[in-house]
Amino acid sequence: MPLLKRDVSLGDLYVAYRKAKVEAYYENTHVQALAFTEYEQNLAENLARLHRILLDKEETWSSDLEFIGTYAYLPKSIEATAWNDHSGGHFSAVDPIADWKRRFDESGKRAEAKLRLIIRPSVDFQVITALWIMKVDHLFDASLNPALSYANRLRRSRVVSSDESRREDINLSATGLFVPYFSAYRQWREKGLAAMEDALSRGKSILAITMDIEQFYHRVCPRFLLRRRFLSAIQLRLSRAERSLTDSLLQAIETWYRSTPDYADRPLGAIPVGLSASKIIANVLLVELDDAIATNIRPLYYGRYVDDIFLVFENTQQLDGGRAVAAWLTKTLAPLLKPKRDSSKSPSLRVDLAYARDSELIFAGPKQKIFALSSPHGLDLIEHIREQIRLQSSEHRLLPVVPESGAEMASRALLASHDATRHVDALRKADSVSVRRLGLSLLLGDIEIYASDLRPSSWSVVRREFYALITRHALTPFGFFEFATYLPRVFGIMLGCGDFDAASDFISVFAQVAELLQETSTVGKGKQQSRFMLCMKHCTEAFRQTALQAATRQTSKLDSRYLSVLRKLRLLDPDVSLPSSSERLGRLAHQLLLADWGSRPYKEFWYMSQSTDESGPPVPRETEVRRKLRLGAIRRFRKLAGRLKVPHWPALAFPTRPLRVDEIPLAAPDVLNDPNAYRKAIMALRGARVLESARIGIEPEPPSPKAFTTFVVPGAPRERITIGISSYKTTEDQWKAAALGRHDRSLLRYRGLNDLINRMLTEPVRPDYIVFPELSIPLRWALRFAKKLASNRVSFLSGVEYHRDTRPSVLRNDCLVSLVTNWPGYASHVVRLQSKFAAAHQEAVGLRRVDPTRNKSLYRPTGYLALPTLYVHRGYCFSVLICSDLTTIANRSVLCGELDTLFVLEWNSDVKTFSSLVEATAMDLHTFVVQVNNRLYGDSRIRVPAKEDYLRDVVQVKGGISDYYVLGQIDYQSLRQEQRRKSPRIFKPTPIGFTMSQRRRVK
Repeated sequence: MPLLKRDVSLGDLYVAYRKAKVEAYYENTHVQALAFTEYEQNLAENLARLHRILLDKEETWSSDLEFIGTYAYLPKSIEATAWNDHSGGHFSAVDPIADWKRRFDESGKRAEAKLRLIIRPSVDFQVITALWIMKVDHLFDASLNPALSYANRLRRSRVVSSDESRREDINLSATGLFVPYFSAYRQWREKGLAAMEDALSRGKSILAITMDIEQFYHRVCPRFLLRRRFLSAIQLRLSRAERSLTDSLLQAIETWYRSTPDYADRPLGAIPVGLSASKIIANVLLVELDDAIATNIRPLYYGRYVDDIFLVFENTQQLDGGRAVAAWLTKTLAPLLKPKRDSSKSPSLRVDLAYARDSELIFAGPKQKIFALSSPHGLDLIEHIREQIRLQSSEHRLLPVVPESGAEMASRALLASHDATRHVDALRKADSVSVRRLGLSLLLGDIEIYASDLRPSSWSVVRREFYALITRHALTPFGFFEFATYLPRVFGIMLGCGDFDAASDFISVFAQVAELLQETSTVGKGKQQSRFMLCMKHCTEAFRQTALQAATRQTSKLDSRYLSVLRKLRLLDPDVSLPSSSERLGRLAHQLLLADWGSRPYKEFWYMSQSTDESGPPVPRETEVRRKLRLGAIRRFRKLAGRLKVPHWPALAFPTRPLRVDEIPLAAPDVLNDPNAYRKAIMALRGARVLESARIGIEPEPPSPKAFTTFVVPGAPRERITIGISSYKTTEDQWKAAALGRHDRSLLRYRGLNDLINRMLTEPVRPDYIVFPELSIPLRWALRFAKKLASNRVSFLSGVEYHRDTRPSVLRNDCLVSLVTNWPGYASHVVRLQSKFAAAHQEAVGLRRVDPTRNKSLYRPTGYLALPTLYVHRGYCFSVLICSDLTTIANRSVLCGELDTLFVLEWNSDVKTFSSLVEATAMDLHTFVVQVNNRLYGDSRIRVPAKEDYLRDVVQVKGGISDYYVLGQIDYQSLRQEQRRKSPRIFKPTPIGFTMSQRRRVK
């Protein structure tokens, strides 16, 4: 049955395109940047054509291989144990390539190499796949029990109803299709460990089993989806249109698979690796296994992550040994689970699904891990695993600090030999390849952050060490198979930082490794040879894509040297298509940037540095399309962000990395004046609904003579507030460089800041707020710090270095205020830049002198922005003044009775005058005062309006030859209590005429 317009509208295809683009961007097997960028150049025509194809009764897209896409092969594994059998004992050279050549010369054998098949789908087919997920596949996903199946779950706007209305509950507003990987994996693992810990603490003896299915995707025939027995098992009835679209998709998958060499090895079918639909097809296949285990075993815990099983149950049968456990499982789960005879010492198990007899589902014996645990030894193991989790997660929680030497990098990220092991964070001991990939991934992520935040010239030594490490450990025959997906990222760093010689050498060595593999492994002969050629073509395209993406950062000129490195890719594939000139390279890079597919996100280009308006393609005329793309809401947001240039609208409608909740007010500060506008902006740009009714942002001006602005950020209150006060030095030379627009973004400075903040984060008592002085951190860095601190539930107050206003000669001296909140419905933070009200006298003179030709001056805010701000963060009331703003008495007096704390961020050499001001302010306003000054001059402290003199400075620091910090606590609830009752015990009596605000009076 052909589809009708009521089944699929043009607006549906625009939404499907948005989701397909996001999934393709984050799919690490894809090389799709140029394809999507080109497709988006004529998006309206392409989607209109695709719509006609879907509705055409005579169209046979599901059997058109050119429409569906092609295939490629990726490195999977290589096995060299056969060489060891002929080596006359163990011998290993330090140089892995020399070691490889020696083994080859001695043995004369070829290493057994394996490649894995992946799909290279067309953009059209990816859009149809996303459309099928939106229209049909979400019904299959809904049949999975969320308490049993954790991976590849669709984003949903509300809980699935138990009735038969099958209402469309998939979240069509969100940019992507799937729930983020990390949170789902963490939940799967944590629930299993918690169940084990609980059972062991109650004295039970348990069995914990982990296992996974061998070559899962490659041995599943997707035809089971439409079989009556399967649909009956999940109690799902499909409409004719739903069945028709599903049948066409399955036929397209079969058409694709028949075109691949793997079809000859397994003609029963497979699902494509790299296709969004495959994630749910694979996931839903095992629904009957989930139900059988939950019903028949009644485990303490059962969770499945795609094909990874985590099973915990009480060992009431006193099972001892792997064979006994396998026999009991097959008996308990019969006829669903059956033993499979093989030569392995560990028994393999076969899953026999009546609706999927053409799928080969084997829990391979060697991959099964069974733990018989009892207290207290079992608890010791769980604690060890949790400690490894804590150690690994700390690397994600902290700011990057890359080791200085290659040896230190190797010690942290890689191992001395390919078959070593490290501590792992799960029961099933990870193989060395997985652990090495994790180590390299973490190190590579930190290196990429360095490349983004630092000037290339300031950390060239570290990069050279990193490149040498990669050459020694990753550009090897083993590294080719272990790290293939990471190597293009290294190439991109080289080009982005202008290391052209290193990039050229990198490709040359990669080509040598590929040639060596052809000579010494099974990829160089028989049917593997043609597959390896396809693998090399795919790798070449990955390098080309990364090179073009790196060009979007424009950290180096796109000149002949850049093109020369690109031409080196012809060593890998003589037929690779490359830009013919620097101008063509620049155009391609800009197109990638506008498609939000560059290494530099479009949002950053738009709200931080864009210099011209972007015309963009015509906006769709269809009302339905405009509504589903939220173009009206995006246009209204653009008006709120009126100070910015006109954006390339498709980059906001089809983003791969949309503006975050904290970035939206940076682009359009006026959203903070209207919570409803803020909610609408989040929905327009992120497709996320904010259900929280509490107000956030600037409150309407009350009918009061007090002239201040109130900024509210909701959240659960704290009894006490812990403040991290930095004693951090910014030099006069750094001040001058920032005023001239040449910020010190050196490695030494960056490492010092990262280390200082990381030390605060690893304190046993984590601070609620971390505070830095005036003009202390470049804005770009401060925003990254705020994001990382917010992920640790820490708020951040910092003076940021001068940055340019809309007028070139006008500089801004701002305080970045980052406040954590759950207001959007999840952990996030809100960022505001509060400007200094007026330049200090010496500051104004210094700015005029630093560049007499441009006569630089300081931005002066007007209207409500020129008033002190009362921040009400989770009920805690504070304000921030920047250095000389404290000297204006009106800035302090209006806040009397309103404050729990006044933060003063300073670059101040006149410490004696400010000491008197701070001490008087604490008494006059009857509030805590947190003074944070540049370490050049010191006197950073927390001042308290206490009765006893020795209690008046909770902390006070000055001097030192290195940056450091102190933590202090503010018991603001006790201060409020005494102000309410006017019964001083700890604090001085309130001043005459002191009136406590009603907001603070409420308990």
